[in-house]
Amino acid sequence: MPVRGNAEMILMLTPTQIKRKLKECSKDELIILLYEVVKANKEAQAYISVKLQGEPALLEILNASKEQIYKEFYPTRGFPKLRVTKVKQVLSDIKTIGKGTILPFELLVYFCEVAVQYIHEQGDTFEDMGDCFTDAYEEVVQILNNEKTPDLFKQYKDRVQAIVNTPGCECWGIHDSLNGSYSDLKWIDHDKERDDTVNASGVISYAAMSKWLKIPEDIRQKYISTVWCGKCLGATTIKDFTVQLDKYGIILQGTCSNCGHQVARVIEK
Repeated sequence: MPVRGNAEMILMLTPTQIKRKLKECSKDELIILLYEVVKANKEAQAYISVKLQGEPALLEILNASKEQIYKEFYPTRGFPKLRVTKVKQVLSDIKTIGKGTILPFELLVYFCEVAVQYIHEQGDTFEDMGDCFTDAYEEVVQILNNEKTPDLFKQYKDRVQAIVNTPGCECWGIHDSLNGSYSDLKWIDHDKERDDTVNASGVISYAAMSKWLKIPEDIRQKYISTVWCGKCLGATTIKDFTVQLDKYGIILQGTCSNCGHQVARVIEK
């Protein structure tokens, strides 16, 4: 298909035609051509970097992509831009570069986490960003539902629940949309109570829950089951707890599973 450039016509070759032409090139010609391509196109540069360096390059690209998304909501200077086109482009790029890996899904979940944190703190967002966020969360649910085993869901369960349980996201019907998507997850039994690690009335902010969930699950369970109760005068298991941030670290506040007395546990930074 001809494509009109500045003052000339360029014949666009098909992938098959390009492959045939490349076979006719010498090794040196291929190196020069590839070098020119990666110089002219950042996506090509990232793709080739991943092919040549493997996982380290992928992780570096993932971290850079997370930073781009984060700065749309929390820029170093100035006001949040909240550009949907920018977010979609970052998500699209990593789908190409990280095809066949978990990285595109990780970035999609991360975007949802940052978006819900911002909405929780501000109480609002642009309508198009709200739509982008709920669409992304729906995509997360669809990807999990398309898995043949619950392994991926188990890996992301706490984070996916924390997003839908974050309070203060009623603007533009976002909370209702998230709940609707979450209810479609095939890997959970909705007749049972959700895990104590994520309590719908207890999540104070994504920031608190994020720090809590970064602690390995076995360590979290030790914290939950070794809270001092002043009434029982001994260690107890905390239940119905909230997760809050404090200058000293994370604070779990709830009730004793034995006597119902109010208890708390500070997890230092």
